[in-house]
Amino acid sequence: MPLQFNGQHDDLKKLEALAEKAEVPDFLKMSEDGEWVSWLMKYESKSPMYILQNVHDKTQKFERKSIRTSFFMGSEKFAFLSGDRLELISLATQTIETKNHIKTIDQMKPQSLFLIHYDEHQNNRLEIYGKNGKQLQSIDQVVRFLKVDNELILWTKNDSKAQEIKVWKIEGSNKKLIASTSEEVLKVWKGTATEGGYTVFGKDKHEYTLKHYVDGLPIPRNLDLMRSKNYHYVNLDYSSDPDALFIKLIRKIPKEKKMIEFWYGVEKDLTHHIKDMQVEEKFLWYPKTGKVIPMDSIFHTEIAIGNSGDFLKIKKDHSFVDKKDDFFMPKRDSLFVWNSRSNEHRFFCVIDERLYVSPDRKWILTADNDGWNLLNTITLKTKKQLSDREASPYFKGTELITWVKGNKVWEQNILNGKLVRKVNLDGDHVEIINSQHQKITEGLPREIISVPENNYLFRLSKGDLLKSYVEWDHRTIKKIIAETTDKIRNLIFTDNHSNFVWTKENYNEAPSIVFKQKGKKHHVVFTSNVHDKTAEKIRKIQLHYKGATQETLTATLFLPHDYNSGKKYPVVLNIYEKQQKGMSAFLLPTFKNGRGFNVRLLLESGYMVLIPDITYGDKGSGLSALESIHNVLDELVKIEQVDARRIALTGQSFGGYQTNFVATHSDRFATFISGASVSDVIHTPFSFNYDFGSPDYWRYEYGQMRMGGSFVENKQKYMDNNPLYFASEVKAPILLWTGEKDSNVDREETRSLFVALRKYRKPVIALFYQDEGHSLSGRAEQKDLSVRMLEWLDYFLKDKRDVEWIDKQMKGAL
Repeated sequence: MPLQFNGQHDDLKKLEALAEKAEVPDFLKMSEDGEWVSWLMKYESKSPMYILQNVHDKTQKFERKSIRTSFFMGSEKFAFLSGDRLELISLATQTIETKNHIKTIDQMKPQSLFLIHYDEHQNNRLEIYGKNGKQLQSIDQVVRFLKVDNELILWTKNDSKAQEIKVWKIEGSNKKLIASTSEEVLKVWKGTATEGGYTVFGKDKHEYTLKHYVDGLPIPRNLDLMRSKNYHYVNLDYSSDPDALFIKLIRKIPKEKKMIEFWYGVEKDLTHHIKDMQVEEKFLWYPKTGKVIPMDSIFHTEIAIGNSGDFLKIKKDHSFVDKKDDFFMPKRDSLFVWNSRSNEHRFFCVIDERLYVSPDRKWILTADNDGWNLLNTITLKTKKQLSDREASPYFKGTELITWVKGNKVWEQNILNGKLVRKVNLDGDHVEIINSQHQKITEGLPREIISVPENNYLFRLSKGDLLKSYVEWDHRTIKKIIAETTDKIRNLIFTDNHSNFVWTKENYNEAPSIVFKQKGKKHHVVFTSNVHDKTAEKIRKIQLHYKGATQETLTATLFLPHDYNSGKKYPVVLNIYEKQQKGMSAFLLPTFKNGRGFNVRLLLESGYMVLIPDITYGDKGSGLSALESIHNVLDELVKIEQVDARRIALTGQSFGGYQTNFVATHSDRFATFISGASVSDVIHTPFSFNYDFGSPDYWRYEYGQMRMGGSFVENKQKYMDNNPLYFASEVKAPILLWTGEKDSNVDREETRSLFVALRKYRKPVIALFYQDEGHSLSGRAEQKDLSVRMLEWLDYFLKDKRDVEWIDKQMKGAL
């Protein structure tokens, strides 16, 4: 069905024209001297534009389309690679040097190396340039190159018929042969700490190999294990045993097609029943002796510590029924230390979800109910480090820990335990934004974490919207960005913190790129969307009301740019838990909406838009949402310009569930729109979630649904918060939508609610997008939903009738 818009194509054309001109600057980069910035400008449907501009002279500007990659080469040049054509722009003179037949370009910042890899037309040559553009080497027949622990490794093949591949280490203007092989080389790592050398992951026809090459050894050592189970992926991590390589191998177990498949209740992981499995296994391999030690399968999250063969391990909890059962529950993990030489596991302690490792792996911080414990990985002795479990730690150098809590920062000497308060900052919450993080386990605060020994950069927060950025040099605090409600994105800075650049925006202020040099006032380098004359006229009002636990919540009410205090306006509410932190983002007009909802398109169409916060009490998530929403409605209708008879409620996913529940319990809305939503909280917990490969009850008991226990434990709460049980009570038309390929919330949830509403003769239409998932990703589908939502709202809030697809339901015109 072709798109229409209330039968008035002019309205749609105006919105389309506004969206087409909208600009989004992103992916900021800055030269080492801070004199130039580059960014990617994204548009509604036009090809993105890469822009390079001088921060002091807007006339010194370059624009390019269809760029594969781009970056600064120090402070001297900028590289644009488009197709196989490379442009090298001299930043001092703005002259351009071009090179053709380029395969790829790259750089190694610590060594100030710039790499140009040509294609077969130029003999697959790799040119290596040093600081100031001086060419260090030119090597032909390069297959590929890698950065391995700040070393440049490459491999060459003399011609297409030759079998031998040579692997080289590049050292300035020299190269050193480190391996020769007849196999395809896929990846290279350094060898063992004891022998050195290199480990090469390769492919020999149809089999993968892992070999260890050492100087003076004519034949490399081969890991025979690679062939035993057809491993196809290898990764190496730091090994605390200097004689061994700590390797992770992955093999694929295809899902078999069978006449009958057995599902057993004792299985902890059911994923293999629904899709191919990527099985991860970890080993210690001793290349010199050939010994291989598999990691014990009753443990996970192995972390090498120290240099004497010790590894931290977390024991798997087999008391649960399913692998996801403890996902939202407080962590109480048993931490062990295993020694590769003695093969002994030693219980260390019980920890919560937090575990932090120093970059040198000498120190480990773990948290429990009594505070923070520090483990010395050399002596394996532990001591209480800080009793305040709410403080956040960062390792600094080899002997200090920086602690942050609220607006206070301390430093503690690891050796003597002395704790010194360093600075009090003006904010409720502090983050160190120039800290370094390396994740150990996804989804948990378990990571290698540190802060630099020089100046700190802090983000200070007050409430949901107020932010400021400061630098602290251990003596004085210097403002980078003064306290603001603006949304700050893409903040980057030079290594010495002498230059900063960022984007700033607000709900009615289009994104700008701002530059600041230390000690000087900031200035705007570029302002986007200068054509957009209505955005700056948009205003907002904040409403305050009680949540389900009687705390004071905030809602943001956006007013149209042509707001007239003498008129009454229809209002659209959109709900999803707490949303106020996002209320300073620019209201970008776009049809690229995965959930069909766009504040700006609604404002341009003459609606007020309300974004409330929701909190949850003991009654359950549905009843809590109902209470919060009714309370905010009580405040909303006090505004004289609000048309209380023309209010709509919309939501997607969990917000869609809340919309479904409110629709079955409230007579204060003229219409509802619910997307990709749950309708039956009794059936769904026991359905299978194909995204997570597990039953869904873990999300209901202690996750987002907040039922506080299982259905058996809280039957009445589940029933009281179940929209499907109250479908006959819906009193306003409802539009439902979902993707037929949604593997997160079963599309049958939407179909079930549709069937129930249809059964009870409620006005309902359901949209099933055939090739879409939980949120819409196709451009055509996104625009279709965005337009249909506007049409639906116009139909029921503005009485704009004669929309064929809605009339078929409302007039029975099938």
